[in-house]
Amino acid sequence: MMLDRVTHAGLAVVIAAIAAPAWGGSPETRDYEAPQHGISIERRPRGPGFLHVERNGGLLALCKKSGSIVRLDPRSGIIQTEVPVGEGPFALSAHPDGRRLYVTCRSGQEVVELDAASLEALRRFPLRGDPTGVAVSADGRRLYVGVHSLDQVAVLDVAAGTEIKRLAAGNGPEMVRLCAQKKRVYVTNLLSNAVPAGEPCRNEITVIDDERARVLRRIVLENANVGRGVAFTGDGALAIEAISRPKNLVPMLQVARGWVVTNGFAMVSTDSETPPVQLLVDLPNRAYSDPYAVVVTPDDRKFYLTCAGADTVIAVDLAAAKRVMSEALDDPNTRYADHLGMARRYVSARIAVGAHPTALATSPDGDRLYVANTLDDSISVIDTSTDRIVNTIELGERPALDRLARGERFFHSAGRTYQGQFCCASCHPDNGFDGLRYDLEPDGIGQNILDNRNMRDVVDTGPFKWAGTNPDISTQCGTRTAKWIMRTGWLNSMEVVDLVTYIHSIRPVANPNRATDGKLTAAQKRGKALFERTTTNDGRPLADRDRCNFCHSGRKFTDGRTFDIGSKAPTDTKSKFDTAHLINVFESAPYLHDGRAATLEEMWTVYNLDDTHGFSSDWTKRQLNDLVEYLKSL
Repeated sequence: MMLDRVTHAGLAVVIAAIAAPAWGGSPETRDYEAPQHGISIERRPRGPGFLHVERNGGLLALCKKSGSIVRLDPRSGIIQTEVPVGEGPFALSAHPDGRRLYVTCRSGQEVVELDAASLEALRRFPLRGDPTGVAVSADGRRLYVGVHSLDQVAVLDVAAGTEIKRLAAGNGPEMVRLCAQKKRVYVTNLLSNAVPAGEPCRNEITVIDDERARVLRRIVLENANVGRGVAFTGDGALAIEAISRPKNLVPMLQVARGWVVTNGFAMVSTDSETPPVQLLVDLPNRAYSDPYAVVVTPDDRKFYLTCAGADTVIAVDLAAAKRVMSEALDDPNTRYADHLGMARRYVSARIAVGAHPTALATSPDGDRLYVANTLDDSISVIDTSTDRIVNTIELGERPALDRLARGERFFHSAGRTYQGQFCCASCHPDNGFDGLRYDLEPDGIGQNILDNRNMRDVVDTGPFKWAGTNPDISTQCGTRTAKWIMRTGWLNSMEVVDLVTYIHSIRPVANPNRATDGKLTAAQKRGKALFERTTTNDGRPLADRDRCNFCHSGRKFTDGRTFDIGSKAPTDTKSKFDTAHLINVFESAPYLHDGRAATLEEMWTVYNLDDTHGFSSDWTKRQLNDLVEYLKSL
């Protein structure tokens, strides 16, 4: 596939002194004037989610909600340029020649090459599968792009505009960063690799040899999940990744003991096979949820970590953290990764910033730290010598928070959870799910272990809970959540409505297993026929409940009822479970109510030996493969 050179056809950015802004919207929304020599900024959500410092010290911000890239002077706070780039820009990497930038547009399913001076699009490369992190190779010849939905890294030829190959990554590639000193590319992965039911999660860092474009190493972070940003020390000898450590195998009553999700970072030696060391930033009575972005100061004195759910930036003394890392390697029997009192030895400051900080960058001289507050549409500027905020740059005048915006904040804030341990987004990162199983207290301790469920496109898929006992999302997220999960007053009735409004707005990701024109492949057509069949292979009629589309019916492929499909486990007290919807089921592993099936195939080859979950005993291997191909296309 070739990259086509395009003429920028998006909405133009117009200098305020010349004309009114050309972004869409009614005239009454165009009344905000940026400082002198800035541009006219429309009042609308932007959602800055990635920051990049240019060689001249200028600051670029990728804005997910507005689909734009903003250039500003971080010293004066003046916004100089805003250019539309694509739908849902996620990450950016600069070419070594300094003339080009590469931006992944996650919702737009493409990588965009920009002119570094004008920020205009030069070429667009369609890349389906949720492109996330991006890095340019040290020699500038290749791009490494995370393909989140397919658990791959795409390797692209920059000059030819062609895809060279795909590399297998972990579960949901997130950020992709080049460690130029070591000639390696580090890929963080959002979710744990597949583990057997009842075992702790195992997050992966995928390490790629930049010169050969081959996977060199797979670093496993035991008991870690939701891997986000990664940064390197100046000599490239140490990689630092933002992580969470869920305790999903213990009953949720541990919320009251501050012990369901802990938060911190992993330190990884890039020079050896030395095991990674995980450390926490939480305190015994105060958690800092959702570690997200990481940056190391140019002088290697410290690094900063955003805790997005806590609206906080953590400053870490790097030398002190290295000492603790050395101790942990010398004493593997001490559980440093679970020590809530350890943070006092290396955390030097906790800085309150705006809502949901998800990106960091430092000025070239290291004296300023820039923090993108995604839900505040602002950038906090911190003096790194004092770790105090010295300026807040507003990306336009903030519109009043409506119901949707308030709900989005509730979803991403741990401020109303007991001791701030977690928020909705902690277990449903990127509005999806964490792929883990939980023991919720109201169903009995050690009983009714349940798989977490995807939050994308849940409208009209009720009832909720695997037992089907909650008729709607309002019931699911109201007093039940307050009592058994958040362990606080949580939200009042109107705030629950706000939260539900946001949840109902969450759309599914683009499905890379389905053609853009919606047409099915030959295998998917055969799978669809099997899904809808009314007779066995030898012509005998099938009972209603033995047909896939009897239960999985309607627009979302669920009839909203509960059935006994023979999946009751020894620890379950009920045998009937909700019919799961099948929209984007390809991304919802593991499967069945308790997550025991690692793959779609296992639901029938391992866990349907008595034909209680549809009549499958007469399927051929090809029929099973075709059915799976069809299901993945939904």
